[in-house]
Amino acid sequence: MPPVLRLPLLLTLAFAALGISLPPLTVDILDRDGVPRGKAQVFQNYVRLQGPDGAPRGAIGVVMAEGSARLFLVGPDRQRKLLGWSRNHRLFDAQNKLVGYYSWTPIWSYVYDAELKRVGQAQCLAYQGVCAAGVAGFLLGLL
Repeated sequence: MPPVLRLPLLLTLAFAALGISLPPLTVDILDRDGVPRGKAQVFQNYVRLQGPDGAPRGAIGVVMAEGSARLFLVGPDRQRKLLGWSRNHRLFDAQNKLVGYYSWTPIWSYVYDAELKRVGQAQCLAYQGVCAAGVAGFLLGLL
């Protein structure tokens, strides 16, 4: 990864060591045609998602389960019920049904449905895994 693209992560780690938190990185969530459909506020271990009107749509966070890190999706209501989970670039609903896939490069994250048709993307410059999974949950209708 080029040094310029590692800078947000390195700065976050440096500030975290000092007890200082950085504001989230805000990215547009684009559909397959490049039309903005929402926003993602990306933090180091979780992502908050918003609809096109700015209303909260849910969040995705990193949780340790069964000895490995998993990404869990939760809705915007106060009950915080589990909507789905992610592992190994695959996104599942709460009933463990595969709903799609995601992948990323150092700059872009891409989302695909269960038939591997691209449904959208976002420009995730840091925390690509959690950002890509959050964008996937949004674009695939889990949030």
